[in-house]
Amino acid sequence: MSEENVSVSLSSRKIRSLYDFLSLFYNLITWYEAGAQKKALEIADMKEGAKVLEVGFGTGKNLSKCAKKVGNTGKVYGIDISSKMLNRARRSIRDCDLSEKTDLVLGDASEEPFLESSFDVIFSSYVLDLIDTPTIPRILSEFKRLLKPGGRVILVSLTKGSKWFDNMKLYEWIYARSPSLLGGCRPITLARYLQQSGFRHIGKKFVRAGFLMPTEIAWADKE
Repeated sequence: MSEENVSVSLSSRKIRSLYDFLSLFYNLITWYEAGAQKKALEIADMKEGAKVLEVGFGTGKNLSKCAKKVGNTGKVYGIDISSKMLNRARRSIRDCDLSEKTDLVLGDASEEPFLESSFDVIFSSYVLDLIDTPTIPRILSEFKRLLKPGGRVILVSLTKGSKWFDNMKLYEWIYARSPSLLGGCRPITLARYLQQSGFRHIGKKFVRAGFLMPTEIAWADKE
């Protein structure tokens, strides 16, 4: 089954409700993501004083890492569709004593409430694989609007491998019947969307997150 044949059947309302529920045990079921996210943050190469936006921050596992990278003169912003994820992330940030270095809002990735050319880095992990294929270019266009000239976007998503054990055919079969069972995510290819959206210096890396889930890390710069 090709990516184009795998449409997203969950509405934004259903995704919001699903992730409100998953917030209770999200860190337990997404343990495998940590390695890919760590590599993506290394590629992001966040500098002291940078302004960073994380789209789809979930329980906030990466917010504190970003806040420490940008130092006392930088700031990390975040947007997530789930109010319960937002509450968990705020508690996590508060426990790390990083509340003053972060600004988190509730909202949709396709309608960002931020000014044009605001950010040095935009980071989004396992979010675009939740988004229906026709909507992805619109979201990337929004990312491009929000980045400063020369700013960098770093994306992480489920993808397909070339081996029989990671070609995701079984995964897609399950997804077609019960997408909620898989958190609403299906495998996509990120780099080609970045190219179509007019980003430059596009790079990509294939990893098996947790030695299990085929994952693409893709990054690019704004002109």
